[in-house]
Amino acid sequence: MRLRFYGIVVCALSALCMSSAAFALSGRLEVTGGEFKLRLDDGRVLEKNALVGHRIVLNNGAHEQPVLIDAVMEELSRDGQGIVLYRLLIEDPATKTLHNICQADARGRQLGFPMPRQGGFDLTCTSGAEGKCILMGYRPWDERSDVPMRALHRACIHAIRADYGGDSRPSTRDGTLIDIYDRHGIREAEKESPMPFEAAWGENGALCVTRPRIAGNVTLDELAARYPRLAGNVGAENCTEETMQRNPQALLFNRSASAGP
Repeated sequence: MRLRFYGIVVCALSALCMSSAAFALSGRLEVTGGEFKLRLDDGRVLEKNALVGHRIVLNNGAHEQPVLIDAVMEELSRDGQGIVLYRLLIEDPATKTLHNICQADARGRQLGFPMPRQGGFDLTCTSGAEGKCILMGYRPWDERSDVPMRALHRACIHAIRADYGGDSRPSTRDGTLIDIYDRHGIREAEKESPMPFEAAWGENGALCVTRPRIAGNVTLDELAARYPRLAGNVGAENCTEETMQRNPQALLFNRSASAGP
């Protein structure tokens, strides 16, 4: 799930943001490196666990949405960098009950965090492709001169979704095992993995496909007909990891478990 917000108006209070100004804190919510920082008008800065129990009122350009920060935790991504994760609750207007913004991920967690965007940010979840790629170490805000992190993040999203054409037509299936690795060493291939090679990925989708992840969702012939750049680059004879390792446009590679229709 993704929710997009722009200019942020903040009302912060333990448990509920009440209408009386006497009970509310005012300030501006900033997002730095995937982390909330609340700069209050009185000069204080609240972050991480200091935000627990506060409800922030976010403006998405059409309406305001109160979001309760119910819990905060931090974990290390695969490259050893800390990622701050939040349990985010919103109120159902019909029942007036709180529910989690995020669906459960593979570990049963319902957690999310802000993704910086131009002029605002998205709220994304660890259960979604964007969140998974960030936890893998592909953080789009962490652009480096030697590593095209934003391009790697986009390539990772396509790979997670089996979005071969890069046109938001995913063809994966929940629960399918995949192994993603890259040419920059952020993630290395699992040693002695029994899973066969599937595809090489650039920031706009697959560059070649050995076999579709889910045979019943799309065929190699359909991919070649649908995407001209893949014509002549599908099938085991035309798509090998060794060849793609020599192609600088190939940023990511993946293996996947064989799946039936």
